[in-house]
Amino acid sequence: MWLTITEGEGKGLSVRVEGERVLVGSGPENRLIIHDDDVDPIHALFEINDDGDVEIQDLRTKSGTLVNEKRIGGVTHLNDGDRVKIGSTVITATMHDPSEDDDVADPAVEVNVPAEADHAPVEEDAVALVTAPEGTHVEVVPEGQRRRLRERVRLATALAIGAAALAVIAVIGVLAATGGDGTPSTEEIVSDVTPSTVLVRVSGTAGEGAGSGFVLDAKEGLVVTNFHVVNGADGITVVGQDAVGSGTIVGASPCEDLAVLKVDHPGGLKTLKLGSQKSLKQGEEVVAVGYPANASNEDKLTSTAGVVSVVESSFRFDSPDSPNYANVVQTDAALNPGNSGGPLVDAKKHLVGVNTAILTSAGGSPIGGQGYAIGVDRVKDVVERLREGQSQGWAGFGFLFATDKQAKKEDLPTEGIIVSPAAPGTPAEKADIGPQGALLLAVNGQKLDGTLTDYCSKVGDLEQGQSVPVTLLDKPGARPRTVALSFNG
Repeated sequence: MWLTITEGEGKGLSVRVEGERVLVGSGPENRLIIHDDDVDPIHALFEINDDGDVEIQDLRTKSGTLVNEKRIGGVTHLNDGDRVKIGSTVITATMHDPSEDDDVADPAVEVNVPAEADHAPVEEDAVALVTAPEGTHVEVVPEGQRRRLRERVRLATALAIGAAALAVIAVIGVLAATGGDGTPSTEEIVSDVTPSTVLVRVSGTAGEGAGSGFVLDAKEGLVVTNFHVVNGADGITVVGQDAVGSGTIVGASPCEDLAVLKVDHPGGLKTLKLGSQKSLKQGEEVVAVGYPANASNEDKLTSTAGVVSVVESSFRFDSPDSPNYANVVQTDAALNPGNSGGPLVDAKKHLVGVNTAILTSAGGSPIGGQGYAIGVDRVKDVVERLREGQSQGWAGFGFLFATDKQAKKEDLPTEGIIVSPAAPGTPAEKADIGPQGALLLAVNGQKLDGTLTDYCSKVGDLEQGQSVPVTLLDKPGARPRTVALSFNG
């Protein structure tokens, strides 16, 4: 199959596609990279079947993928000559070399990039880079080049359906001891990070669960964890090495999968210093620390060792309850379900990521040694506001997402999002949601399709403190009602 850019920057540029799958998007892990504000980090997947047929799938994007001017949903068959629009770029798929057609110009072989263009780094063996005056650019990567997370659309996570039980993963890691070059040993790193790592226990209508967290500010009793760890929780307990205390959510961002908690008894906790991805190197040793599930069924601090596989990448799970992770550190440190929110640290004992997810399979084949932590640079940007009580895209309730299969089995709706009663003191508290929850149908007049990515696209552009109407259905057969809520309080 050939993909030819027929509209947009890079018009006339063609690349031959080999293999079974090709990712297209704005992130560095794609075969065809389109830097455009309307293109998601992982936007669309081209899949070539054994019989040569080609299918395309939109990966739950906010702007959508269009085939012959029609927005697609799910998997769509592609015919020879079909036009695929992604952002402002149109790509024509053909089963033959387009240069053989009389009405198609020869594929570009060299493109001049303006010296003043401000674009992201390009792999040395990339075929070409096309840059517009405003900085938009397209990168085409050859098949032979090793790309990161090429098939991550089938990412499997340990996200559980149920408010408090959503622990995608959390890891614990240990760095190997080094020689006499002054680098701390594994034992020293783990010992130093232990007072900065906590167990986060949660309870809610869906039962009990647990995750990990790290200490952002010991003096103020602030702890950071993944949002999915505390999603829907009506009770939070934070356990350190020397103290146990109740926790409350200070600020949360479900679309970034981060939350800041305040502990009422922070004794014995130690602030964990934040590092920087700018100084992080591929192959650098890292340690993941936390409280994963284990054979003893006891809450024990555990650690695992690994290296940085990719300093900065992005991905989205093929799951209705997954947000778009715009900045993650990939590591081969062993990550385990149950300890999401724990710290990934470097040899300087600084945080470099928040352990969040693992890739377990791709294309039906099992995969090991691919773990992901939200990058510290992203963490710093988000928690700066969360610690001040300025939530992002969160009104105060928990979410329950279900796949179509789960919805059919449990007789759940496939449109809208099931929300739990709100946490005290949050904007959603006045929504008066019953103990069984409610169905959130629309935000600001826009219907929800039942996925977190769609929800995030609806609340992402709201101003701080802005109230918008939301539509709720309290029970089947009831009349929908509308209340005003602020999602960035």
